Amino acid sequence: MTPDDLRQQIELQVVELIKRKLADGTMTEERAQQASQMVLDTLKPGMNFEELYSAVARLDDTVQELAPVIVPMLKQYEQEIVRPIEKNVTELIRQGQFDAATKLAKRAIAQDVKLEWTGSAKPPAE
Repeated sequence: MTPDDLRQQIELQVVELIKRKLADGTMTEERAQQASQMVLDTLKPGMNFEELYSAVARLDDTVQELAPVIVPMLKQYEQEIVRPIEKNVTELIRQGQFDAATKLAKRAIAQDVKLEWTGSAKPPAE
């Protein structure tokens, strides 16, 4: 899956969420337009995975109603990206490769590691 594929999947999930919220009356038309515009302004074609994840993490800061789409994706990011990096850093430390562990940790913090999407990022069933 490419970053653009993932971006399109997120946009589709947001549209479906907004439609459900409009149908059940938990979101106004005005708020739906604001949420849609925020997603379109934030998620741009051509972003790499790092930029996309950073942007996704900001979406529900402004539009909390998007949490059912955003939170599962961020949890998956934690499981698929953050934990394996932590595991690698820990293993390097155990092996006494402190410089390599430090470099990897610094690169991870600076988000200078190559990300490869392996997850599904599907929101939980409601």
